[in-house]
Amino acid sequence: MTTAATQFPLIGSQPIGNFFAPDSTQRQPLGAIVSANDPYWGGGEYIYLQANATLTQGAAVTWNGGVGFKAIALPDTANQAAAVGFAIYPMASGQFGWFKISGQILANCTASVTAGSAVGITAAGQLGASSAGKEIEGASVLAPATTTVTKANATTRAGSNLVIVSDADGLFVGCPVSGTGIAASSYIGAISSDGRTLSLTASDLTTAKNATASGAITLTGTYNDGTTYYNVLYADRPTAQGRIT
Repeated sequence: MTTAATQFPLIGSQPIGNFFAPDSTQRQPLGAIVSANDPYWGGGEYIYLQANATLTQGAAVTWNGGVGFKAIALPDTANQAAAVGFAIYPMASGQFGWFKISGQILANCTASVTAGSAVGITAAGQLGASSAGKEIEGASVLAPATTTVTKANATTRAGSNLVIVSDADGLFVGCPVSGTGIAASSYIGAISSDGRTLSLTASDLTTAKNATASGAITLTGTYNDGTTYYNVLYADRPTAQGRIT
């Protein structure tokens, strides 16, 4: 995700986008919902929640407004009939931030799912193939986790973890990347607010991964690393399936 500009902003609205780092200060009313538009991912809706546990990029979450709008990883349980949202950046327990509930959504999954297919819960906070009682209603796969995005003429500098790109369209925090001079097992740990600078890290999204060479390269972002898969969903206020008998 690049930068989303709120269309119906709250005064002092906390930024929505990968360039913003969630923190422990509540800046909006919990449960507030805003519409926003991203120049690449398009329009959508976001709800403001507090993380009640460590949440990964794209994690499927649920919450209960009656007990404080605290987001938890969606349990791997059937027939929950629960509201579902998705973390748009990694969050530590206690931090506040926006969670996407409609539009194109990057979902943290355990496998790639074919475009046009429904999805279901396969692990806590993760989705995959649909199954009885665990299907996510109101969501389907728009692009599978086999998707790749390339950026020609990206610039690296040996000994630095910063890569300059023309734009970050299609890239996101947590995306595995590769290319000439890019260290093995590199991920995007941060994206600058103008979408032009990527900070490369290890899978913890904190430890810097420095380039081994300088020059212009083609950088490739891949929506999976063989363990975590990011399927792109189209969703409209999705819910976890309720009782079926």
